[in-house]
This record gives sequence, structure tokens and C-alpha cells, in this order.
Amino acid sequence: MESNPARPKRFFKPGEKFFIRPANKLNYLRYIPVKHFKDSELIESNYQFPQSPSLDLSIVTVSFNTRDILLECLKSVQENTQGISYELLVVDNNSIDGSAGVVRDRFPDVQLICNNKNRGFSAACNQGIELSRGRYIVILNSDTLLIEDCFGKMIGYLDQNEMFSILSPQILDENDQPCPMRLWTDTPKDAMLKILGMYQPALEKEKMGAIEPKEVEAVGGSCFLIRRSLLETIGLMDESHFLYNEEDDLCRRARSQGHKVCYYPVASIRHLLGQSTRRPESREKVILETYKSNLFFFAKYYSSTWNFILKSLYRTTFLLGILKSLLKSVIGKPLAGADDSIFLKLKLLFLRIPKQVNSVNEPAVSPGKSGSD
Repeated sequence: MESNPARPKRFFKPGEKFFIRPANKLNYLRYIPVKHFKDSELIESNYQFPQSPSLDLSIVTVSFNTRDILLECLKSVQENTQGISYELLVVDNNSIDGSAGVVRDRFPDVQLICNNKNRGFSAACNQGIELSRGRYIVILNSDTLLIEDCFGKMIGYLDQNEMFSILSPQILDENDQPCPMRLWTDTPKDAMLKILGMYQPALEKEKMGAIEPKEVEAVGGSCFLIRRSLLETIGLMDESHFLYNEEDDLCRRARSQGHKVCYYPVASIRHLLGQSTRRPESREKVILETYKSNLFFFAKYYSSTWNFILKSLYRTTFLLGILKSLLKSVIGKPLAGADDSIFLKLKLLFLRIPKQVNSVNEPAVSPGKSGSD
């Protein structure tokens, strides 16, 4: 694949530090936000894909130790996607369950990218996006199932409604009941309630309003469709978000440049909800990276006052959690894995979040249509 001699730009703020990949790799500027700033301060910049679109849709799925449900996800895509040209790209974040090998054997047409470490959700998505050839790109969680020609409907709607650049279908649970979805951007108050354990996701269903196609502020991250032209305008996903907040960030950046976000419940997918993040072997990593991602997000979008309040609340909850776990140990009550880990809470309490993420891209073990376990 030829490298583009022009220097593709990306989304950044004046004075912000950034890194550029070496010229012999897929090349773009990666921005690393280090201070709070308003949407009005954002500067539009461009991302150049290394290839022109030649398909209707590129489906990017990130895999991390979800082999069985990943296989079901890929099977459902092939069985239900009709009338459009598409490609499947799976980015495996160093799974230890043999996911990559099984995908390579059972789905030889899938373009498989194997990382030698878990690079996080946003970075893995970007790897797939960079290689994509679709005029639309859909980010699809590995724990989702297509139950109809969802992508055909979504593309058809965007083709007829050019004012929208990001679109999400309706998300159904395992019993095919509509899941509550936050269709608005997170506020500092939302963050405060989540830290205190007082946020009630069930109330989101009431706040969603009429279940009909409409413009919204944000969509969920389990499945959303993006115009290729949008990414050429605002850049790829912010890799500071290892896990969570990436879709809210992308929607904010799109809307700050005048692009619109759509909720389209005419199309539906089934979501099995958090199959990789709930696994005991990865729970500690999930808790740690969620905390770091939240702090990056707070610093990027909330005022310094709210940053102080939210960080203080976090530290208070960590201290209370340590006391609770110590009490459990004293009375002989079993601890609930990483969620009750005193060591993890101490680590979170004294963790210093770096202002920058190492954004020099590390090559995957095996890009292309094959990969190693």
C-alpha cells in the first residue's frame, strides 16, 4: 500500500503536543488533548485515507477474548447483510483464547489484524479504519448480533439524508427488548452520579423520547455508522480513550464542525452487553482504564472546577472502598475479585494520569487476511 506524500492532518488545538508517524507507515497527525477547552476552540483538520473508497461499507470489529460470540457476530453479518458491497475487518487485541486463529480458519475473507498487546478500543478501531475501503464505516462490537439487514437500512437512510454523518440503530437486549440508550452528551452531573453509584441507566429510556428517526447529540458505542467523509474532516478516534467515552467524543467533535448525529430505530441489532469487560481475568484492567479514560474526557470537555470536584469524588470513593474491603476481610466476608481489591484501589488512589498517550503507532503482528494467535 503506497504512502501518501502529503502530510495528512488531524484534529488539534493550538499549542497542543502531537506526534507524526514515520513516512513509511500510514501517516497522520495524532492529537493528544492536555487541557480543558471549548468546542469553539477546536480547529478543523483533515485525515487522508491511504486508499480511495471502493465499497459501500467497511465493518470494523475489535476482538478481545470473545472468540465464541465473535464468531456468531461475524456469521450474523454474513447471513443478514444484503444488497451492498462490504468488507469485514477484525482487529484482535492480543486475545489468549485463540480468537485470531479461528477467525482466520473459518472466515478466510475477513481482513484480520493481530496486535501483540491490548492497544485499547479506540486505537484498534483506528487500525481497522485506516485500512478500510468503504464509503461508510461501521464500528460493531464483537458481542452484537445482526437479526435483520440492518446495515442495508442504515446506508439507505444516510444516502437519502445527507445532513447526517453518524447514525446508530436501535439496540436490543438478549430478549429483543429495546435497551435504554443515552442520546445526549454526558454532563458533569452525569459523571458525578456515576462516580457515586447513583446514576440510573433505566431512566434513559424515558429521556429518549419518541422512538423514531431523529437528530440526537450522541449515540452508544456498540454499533454506529460513520461517513468516510466525516473522518476525512475531523480525524479518527481519540486514542486517549482506551475504553469508553470514544463515541461521545467523536459525536462532540462532529457536531462542533456542524455535522449531525442520527438515531435510527427502524434498524435494530442485538447486544449481549459487556462480554469482554465483565471477564474476571480482565476486570482489573477494565476498571483502571475506565478511570483513566474518564479523567482524559473530563480534562478535555469539563471546566477546571468540575475536574477538581470529580477527581475529589473519585478519591473519596476509593478511600471508602478500601475501608469497605478491609472490613470485609476482618469479618471474614469474601472479596468480589477486582471490584473489592484493596491493592487496585490504592493504585487508583495514587495513580498519576499522564498528560499524553504514546501515540507512535506500533505495527500489528500480522496485518492483512491472516494473523497469528
